[in-house]
Amino acid sequence: MKPLLPALVLITSACFTCASFAQTGEITLQQALSRSLQHNPQLAGYKFRRAALDGEHTTAQLRPETRFQLEAENIAGSGEFSGVDAAELTLSFSSIIELGGQRDARTGVVTARQQQLQTERRVAVLDLVAAVNYRFIALLAAQEQQRLEEEAQHLGQALVDSLVKRVQAGSTPQAELMRARAALARTGIAVDKARQQAQEEALLLSAFWADASPDFTRAHGDLFALTNPEPLANWQTRLAQNPDLTLLGDATRLRTAELRKADSERKLALGWNAGVRQFQQSDDTAVILGVNIPLAAGKRASGAVQTARAEQDAARFAEDTAKSRLETRLNQTFIAHQQALNETLSLRDRILPLLQDASRATANAFEQGRYSSLELAMAQRELLETRAELINAALRAHETRIELERLTASAPAQELAE
Repeated sequence: MKPLLPALVLITSACFTCASFAQTGEITLQQALSRSLQHNPQLAGYKFRRAALDGEHTTAQLRPETRFQLEAENIAGSGEFSGVDAAELTLSFSSIIELGGQRDARTGVVTARQQQLQTERRVAVLDLVAAVNYRFIALLAAQEQQRLEEEAQHLGQALVDSLVKRVQAGSTPQAELMRARAALARTGIAVDKARQQAQEEALLLSAFWADASPDFTRAHGDLFALTNPEPLANWQTRLAQNPDLTLLGDATRLRTAELRKADSERKLALGWNAGVRQFQQSDDTAVILGVNIPLAAGKRASGAVQTARAEQDAARFAEDTAKSRLETRLNQTFIAHQQALNETLSLRDRILPLLQDASRATANAFEQGRYSSLELAMAQRELLETRAELINAALRAHETRIELERLTASAPAQELAE
């Protein structure tokens, strides 16, 4: 296998219109993916498994061993066979001639396992890419939620400041100010929770490259930058590229190779030996030759053949079942993606502008004394809650897009050199 060239990983699922660089303390999606693929502990373990299979492949290619044998007969007996004067010394070599393609069958099994390992690593890479995308987007969403809670705190503080003046002027009851201060205290708790959540998301992201003390605190990107949806037919066409199906196909090929190996054990393996025998009494020598043929080898291997054939049938059944299951999962994910995308666009482009205008109008009316603080707080709360709904909808839109790309192996990921 030739070495893989180092490259940054680009993921269309994120759909972030971020610059090629980030400010100090920020991290881009490309940087997170590059670090993960270079330093993820799980991926690092595959090189050891590959080295082990290389060793097995070398062993499988070896021909049957040749044995050296030395025998001494007619020694230390009684009578004329006492001592070593009547000894017969035999020096011989023996081995096996495999006539049923056993060596090729052994090698085929290891080769199939090597291919399976390569596919497993590709699946692990795609899973890692998807997981990093999920976590990166979760960090962006946590940042947006923190920003929202901080804005709620700012609005709450502004309302308290305004009510303090009104209470002092005698135009507003003290109770309204007390309620506003209680609401402000609750926003402080919400801000602390949002900050903690963002910190936790940053730690969870850096865990993909085993960094317990990340050098960033924020993700650099736009949660609300979404791409136009693709039709379902495009995703269905690419479903054949699903890496899990490829892995199941490799499992079927491995079972086929194991069946071939088991079947080869039923074929003839001819044993032979050849050597020289020396007779001490006459000081003569003679060549010896011998062959041995195992009896009922086919019957002894029939159980292994039956087991291998059953496992091959089970692997094929699992592959066919997975195709149907993945088609259903793709359709469900596509519907969820469409729903989340439509909700995001509706909230962002239609509902939020109306609520923003309504909130400004309510604030103006409050300043003019036509609305109470309760009506202003309700208008602000409705706006903030809708913005929170927008964050959740955008998060779901990205997550379902990533899932579609994972199902169809559509994300253009390139593995880094090991």
